[in-house]
Amino acid sequence: MAKKKPATLPFLVVARTGPGPYPHPVEVAVHPAGADSRVSFSVGPHAVNAGGQVALARVLDESETGLSPVFAQEFDAAELHWLVPLLVRLHAGEEVKEEIVSAYKALHGKTPEIMQQAHYGA
Repeated sequence: MAKKKPATLPFLVVARTGPGPYPHPVEVAVHPAGADSRVSFSVGPHAVNAGGQVALARVLDESETGLSPVFAQEFDAAELHWLVPLLVRLHAGEEVKEEIVSAYKALHGKTPEIMQQAHYGA
């Protein structure tokens, strides 16, 4: 019996920094799906990077109104604090994908890249 290929999820790449001291380069991507949203991180040089994918709830603080301090270094490095209010609203069930795309475009002059990832991690 053939194994089913895992379904992939579309992620908006909201940050990809250039090289530099740790935690650079850093890449952050968001799969906007309300309470089921995921955030993907890749940190460090390509050959030895560390990464993972976590539920959006883990990226938010205990009150679910801001960023968890656990992820502050990555958000600082990627200059992503503009995204935090949108993540809070996303977690609350609001549809903010187009706002994320618009905010990214206003900052970078282009729409975010979309990458496909299988769902993994906690």
